[in-house]
This record gives sequence, structure tokens and C-alpha cells, in this order.
Amino acid sequence: MSPRRLVIDCDPGNGIPGADIDDGLAIALALAAPHLLSLEMITVVSGNTHRDQRYSVARTLLDRAGVDLPVYAGASSALVEPSGPWRVRQDANSSKPEILQAWADVRPPDHYDAASALGAAVRLVELVREHPGEVTVVAIGPLTNIAHAIQLEPGFAGLVGEIVIMGGAFNVPGFLQELNFGIDPEAAQVVLSSGARITLVPLDATSQTLMTHADLDRLDPASSALADYLVETTRPWIDLAAAWRNIDGCLLHDPLAVALLIDPSIAEYSEQIVGVELRGGLTRSRPIAWTEQNLRLHVGLDLPPHTSTVRVVTVVDNQKLLNVLFDSYASWSDPTP
Repeated sequence: MSPRRLVIDCDPGNGIPGADIDDGLAIALALAAPHLLSLEMITVVSGNTHRDQRYSVARTLLDRAGVDLPVYAGASSALVEPSGPWRVRQDANSSKPEILQAWADVRPPDHYDAASALGAAVRLVELVREHPGEVTVVAIGPLTNIAHAIQLEPGFAGLVGEIVIMGGAFNVPGFLQELNFGIDPEAAQVVLSSGARITLVPLDATSQTLMTHADLDRLDPASSALADYLVETTRPWIDLAAAWRNIDGCLLHDPLAVALLIDPSIAEYSEQIVGVELRGGLTRSRPIAWTEQNLRLHVGLDLPPHTSTVRVVTVVDNQKLLNVLFDSYASWSDPTP
């Protein structure tokens, strides 16, 4: 079998003090499994930090790994949701003295001009038109770029092979919102109701994952430039995430979405209809799931017109996930110059 054509739409933060690094782990996993996955391009969107920073992070990761891949910059703001409050929240850590000290030994991303590579949604549309039914999009940031692609190409849902989405929180204690859906709820609803073949990896599932420093010790930074980059940028994040959640390590939200393409048996799944709450109030951006067979009561509810099912990840085998990650990373060899 030929490797699966893959696009990763993301908001990576490796090297930025206090920013998530799991997008970088996901990109690295896709690179390290070329017999199964053919990463065609990376598209970036505003999320954990602004799109322009994300573009620099993605380009730096590829440069450090010695990989030449196109990176395209997409949306800098959501379809409807104001960006200001999210930017205040997400950027708050970047200037704290204790965070800066924790990242003191981490090289920041090099600067690249995102304005020179705009057009993520257009490139997504062009790629699925060129290879109908063959392209899988792993969307691990806010879904604005994917929503724009659907708006540009009404047939996008039928042209794309599959969309794997990390986003949403059905019932996770302490989380009224999940970041990717919270930053752009309308985009999440556009994509989930598009009729595309979708696998949804919600926070409920990724909260079953964990990576500790002991796990990261399995990766020898001397083995490759990519391994060195991952270890360098991940160490401080493990400490920050562990302290914030009061757990022993960090969660593996985005790598899980890619790992499922390598070994679907990592997880268990349920076919459900999924909508996103778009009204204001405490439930805005929350995904709601049901099945037609088990829908007992829905008096006066405005059910969405599109009722195609979504494959929702429900249970995760964390040890299998870790094995897929570190076996793949260990198999990577830096390209010959």
C-alpha cells in the first residue's frame, strides 16, 4: 500500500515559552512514519499563539529536522469569535519570569515571514481536487482553515478522504471549554456538519494519555536532529503541564490524532452525531453528541439539518500510544545533506 497522503493543520508552539508542544510531537510522528504517512504540507492557524508565530515554529521544526516541506499560513482570526480575550489568555504565560527561566535553555524559533506564504485554505482545496479521496487532513488547531476550505469548495467534504480532528470536550471536569473549539466554535460546527468522513479526538479521550520525563528518556537526543529538537522543547513543557494539572507529566492531545492513523487499535470508537453549541452562555463551543437510535427526548430543540455520523474516540490505550510514538521517533534518521 502507498503511504496515506497527509496534511497537518496546526498551531505549534515549540520553543515559545509557556506554549503547547504537542503539535510539534504530532508533526514529528508523521515525519517519522514515511512508510505509512506521506506528509504533503503543513498549514497553520492562530490558536495557542498567533498564526505568524506558528508559521515560524513549523518552519523551524522542519529546518531542524532537515526536511523540505511547504508550510502555508491560514486564518489569523476566527469566523465570528473575538480573538482578543483568547490572545490575552494564551499569551499571559509568555512573559512570566518563572516561565522564561524554565525555557532559558530552549532555542526560540527562527523568524519567518508568514505573509509570504498565505493561502492555507486555497492550497487545501487545490490538493484535494488534485487527489480526490486520497488526502487525510489532521486538524489539531482551531478549525478555521478547514471551514474556509469548505466555504471555498462546496464539494470539499466529498473530495477529502478523511478529517481527523482534535477538539471539543464533552464532559471533562474543570473544562467548560476546550481550546480548539473555544477559539472558533462556528468553524467547528461548519466542519462537523459538512458530511465529510470525520474522526473526532475530544479532550475526553486525550485526557487518558500521559507522557512523563521517564517516557521522554526513551528518546536519545543524540540519535538525530529531530530527536534533539523534541527533547529540548518538550522538557520544560512536561514540568509546566504537570504542575498545572497536578499530574505526573503532559497529555498527548495532538500526537494521538496522528498515531491513530498508524495504529487504529490504540483507541476504541463510537459512531455518533455531533453538533456544537453556538449560543452564548456557559455551553458555547461545547460539542453535543447523540445517536438517532438512542435519542429519547428532544422537545423544541433545533437539531442540525446534517445528521451524518462522526467516529468519536472514547477509550485510549496510553501504553500503545507511547510505543507508537517512541518506536517511530527512534526509527528516524536525519536526511543526508
